[in-house]
Amino acid sequence: MGSSSCPLGKGTNATTCDREHTRLLEDVEAAIERVIQSKPEIFDLTREAAPQTRAFMVLDEEAYFDALLVELRKAGLCAQKDYDGVLETISVKDSNEFSEDFDVLLGDGFIRRGFGSYRQTCTPSAFPVDPDPNGPPAGSGCGKPYPPPVSRFNVKKHLKIEGGWTVDSTPLVGPNVAYCAEIGFTDGRSLCPVRPEGAVDREACEAWRVGEAADTGRIGPTWKWENEQLCSGPESGCQNHPDNQFQVYAYKSGEYYACATSGACGKVFVDQR
Repeated sequence: MGSSSCPLGKGTNATTCDREHTRLLEDVEAAIERVIQSKPEIFDLTREAAPQTRAFMVLDEEAYFDALLVELRKAGLCAQKDYDGVLETISVKDSNEFSEDFDVLLGDGFIRRGFGSYRQTCTPSAFPVDPDPNGPPAGSGCGKPYPPPVSRFNVKKHLKIEGGWTVDSTPLVGPNVAYCAEIGFTDGRSLCPVRPEGAVDREACEAWRVGEAADTGRIGPTWKWENEQLCSGPESGCQNHPDNQFQVYAYKSGEYYACATSGACGKVFVDQR
């Protein structure tokens, strides 16, 4: 949603956000009720997250979000879906003094209702803003803080297999102590993965920053033996893992390279003796 579709105009990235008091929750709740009344086919009205909550199962998430935005805008508010394309959060405002974010969909597919849907209030308004030129494309699923470009890979022997080894790779960013600390690595390290293990958007952020392998077209690094031979099968000395482009089967002694589309690489020496 650009500024032209919000009569209040643009927001700003220079904003302060906290979670203390919501002023727009009643407007969001009323809009959800109007969607339930006007488009019951979007929901399974026989299933609720808890009895008497009217937190119905959502059958069509895209339609739910689109209808909710329509109702909020008809009520005179500006509203948009999460720019990063994760269908859970909406941003709402009725002035440029502040905006609020609401998570209106539970992970199991039910409507999220009440104060639990309120996430934060940002002062002044945090939306709409022009996309960050250094950010991922809309809908990537990689949220803020956006990881910097991959600078190298941590490549290591992982598991012994018949005739060789499984070699594993982890893309790293940095050196950037501030970014690593912001995403949870508070031990002072300057090199870190794009996200910690278990982060919901780790896979999406890796996909954006690593890109596609040149030979397979899958998300993940391009693997080479001695930085020359693509890993095309046992006869080449190595073979891409069938289910995970971040791993390779290594059958020869030598150095194995994993490289992102940007050219950032990592390597490990494998001795088959």
